[in-house]
Amino acid sequence: MGFSALRDIFAGSIGTDYCVKALLFLKSPNNVKEYLVGIHKITFPSGDINKNERWRAYPRVVGTPNVIPIKEKDLSNQKFMNKQANKLSFDISRFTEFLAGYTRVDDDIKPIMLHYAMIYLFDFFSRTWLRYGRNPGHGITKLRGHADDFSITIEKKGIFPRAVDAFYFLGQSSLFSPDEDDGIGYIVAPSKKGTISKRIRKMKYSKTPKIKLTRLFDVYERLGKIVGSVSKSNPILVGYVILFVISSISRYRTEDWFKIRNDRNLKNKFELLQYDSLYEWTHEILMQTILKRGLKEELSISSV
Repeated sequence: MGFSALRDIFAGSIGTDYCVKALLFLKSPNNVKEYLVGIHKITFPSGDINKNERWRAYPRVVGTPNVIPIKEKDLSNQKFMNKQANKLSFDISRFTEFLAGYTRVDDDIKPIMLHYAMIYLFDFFSRTWLRYGRNPGHGITKLRGHADDFSITIEKKGIFPRAVDAFYFLGQSSLFSPDEDDGIGYIVAPSKKGTISKRIRKMKYSKTPKIKLTRLFDVYERLGKIVGSVSKSNPILVGYVILFVISSISRYRTEDWFKIRNDRNLKNKFELLQYDSLYEWTHEILMQTILKRGLKEELSISSV
């Protein structure tokens, strides 16, 4: 996938050209090594002390892999860096390949291509900051249900909960993280003296919650109406779970998929979700990594 194709996908985003150049730059394992050292230096200038303080506040979850921050000694360990660089360059390469596929396939296949693109982006994101072993599975299980009443279970292992961990590590507690924040409350219609909306309850992955697709859509819409500052991780993570469910339906439940396609309300919601994925979530995740202030100068990628 070339520069022009990627640029078209990210058109309108802040730092589009640099973002695309950085993605292509990171397809090389050697470049990833340079990237990892640079991004950790910029994000945690005080090194391991700051990382450990942030991570100690995170509740330990029984039944999860041993997840720890990547430390300075890891970044100077050749064996670790070789393995990590190969993994991250693979993730970015697959991410761009699935995005390219998304632009070329029919609408019925688009959810699948977009879902897999986001899987690899999530894995790249979490492994930039956190060290852990084998992490098989999506971290989400789809349960049986009717077209208008699908449910999922959030698991403790897999790609999704590790992305939740990575957001928390970077200071963004979310509706899915196992900390004690009890959810999100917000005000709507501030010009009319404000109305306090019902709190959005936590869906901690540590409790393996079962959640209906209808609730996820409702939460996603409510997050879009919040007045004020709320963690960017919330719409990204809620939206991704919806994308997981929709892509599963499109693959395995053909009749239900066409019901969704023919339901104007659901179709419009999902089309908005796809747009947000490309133009909001993806860019925000990359902002946490390759677009950090100062990294451009560290990596000198202007000639890519």
